[in-house]
Amino acid sequence: MGITADSGGVRSVERALAIVELLGEHQALGLEELHYLTALPKATVSRMLATLQEQGWVYRGLSDRRYRLCARRLFGDRQLRLKRQLVERAAPLLLELCERTGLVADLSSFDGERLEVMESAIPQVLRKRYPHNCQLVGQHASLFHSAMGRACLKELAPAEVQRLATHERVGDEALLSDIEADGHKGFGQRTEGFWEYPVRLPFLIRAIALPVRVEGRLAGSIALHWPLDQAPVERVLSLHLNSLAATVGQVQHALVN
Repeated sequence: MGITADSGGVRSVERALAIVELLGEHQALGLEELHYLTALPKATVSRMLATLQEQGWVYRGLSDRRYRLCARRLFGDRQLRLKRQLVERAAPLLLELCERTGLVADLSSFDGERLEVMESAIPQVLRKRYPHNCQLVGQHASLFHSAMGRACLKELAPAEVQRLATHERVGDEALLSDIEADGHKGFGQRTEGFWEYPVRLPFLIRAIALPVRVEGRLAGSIALHWPLDQAPVERVLSLHLNSLAATVGQVQHALVN
């Protein structure tokens, strides 16, 4: 799609609409991709995106830095709107949490069957160790091995957990007992020694998570994760579990206001 450069106001509207149309078609695009698809100068595209972002038309991912239409600009797919709304309301709070704790803060969405990683905020102190963490966004994490999944499972009835275990072909009784114990601990903790995503990081991690509810409905979870060599789980729990719980509370409040 090429657009002839012009300084007129009508032309600016055409450019903005072209960007919106491309984002609607492709779901998520980076600055370089939009520059190529519109054939506009990169500086022009950047200015247009900044304006669209200010006006509440687009959201820029914390992790992958790609642009997406905001939830209130999406039509026809209620589930997608709810997921995008979760991300947009949670993003600034995730940033605050990761900088306050010095740990990576991840957000997931649970649709009753699968768990999708929706956003990830990385503190400055860890960015050199996480150059490819953006690849986790959009991936489906294991319900039974990720901290975020186990935080969701602890909120479900035993029969529902068993149904999901059968669907996922999880027959490890020790693992299911651990998940049941998570309900008494009050948080989800990832399974040590098992990688929960299709994309791997170049080092092992530890993680804890708490569920997110919206008007009584389980919507997903928020996790803190960190390199395994950085700290034991017990230390992170003592230092940061209250911060994680406070952020979950703020996200839940933001989603009903």
